[in-house]
Amino acid sequence: MKRITKSYRRIESIGHSEYIVQKSRFIGLGAPIKNEKEAQSFIDEAHKNHPDANHHVYAYIIGTNLDIQKFSDDGEPSGTAGRPILEIMKKEDLVNSVIIVSRYFGGIKLGGGGLIRAYAKSAKEVIAHNGVATMRLYQLINLEFEYQYWGKLENELRNHKIFRLESVDYDQNVHCKVYVPISNVKEAKKIFTDLTNGHGSFQKKVQQYLKEEE
Repeated sequence: MKRITKSYRRIESIGHSEYIVQKSRFIGLGAPIKNEKEAQSFIDEAHKNHPDANHHVYAYIIGTNLDIQKFSDDGEPSGTAGRPILEIMKKEDLVNSVIIVSRYFGGIKLGGGGLIRAYAKSAKEVIAHNGVATMRLYQLINLEFEYQYWGKLENELRNHKIFRLESVDYDQNVHCKVYVPISNVKEAKKIFTDLTNGHGSFQKKVQQYLKEEE
């Protein structure tokens, strides 16, 4: 049985950085991904964008339980390229992320240690440039209640830190969709029940990861 992860870290957005050492250009690109298909598509795009690069080294991790971890040295000496990128990602606790570094050889050999340092630095540069997002597991909840309770509830739903108010609709009753961190659902239900004197409807729907708001 897989452990439910309440939160995880991933690369925040698509972007690139460039690093030059001993005339070799290391162009790093990173992106958030959901599956291997997206990872491969991003890797293929890097090949198209840098067709003359000597190496396209990559690593990616998918799944909050580190279900899939893959890397490629793409012709560089074994263990000097893809593995260092993967280790930097693991050190930063990143999942559902991919980093690819395209290298243009500058004519000067860097040696095993030099390559490890160069690819590790490229991965760090990508992470620093793209940023890191914390994704937290939320429960979507549908609320329904009479208008007389809206005054008190509106203040809680808009200002209490555990609620993320998604939408409000009005017909015979008030209908709200809210997201609540999975660890705060019981607290949210108590607040809602107390403010409606137990007369409202509190229905749990899907669970999904959302970017943590600052």
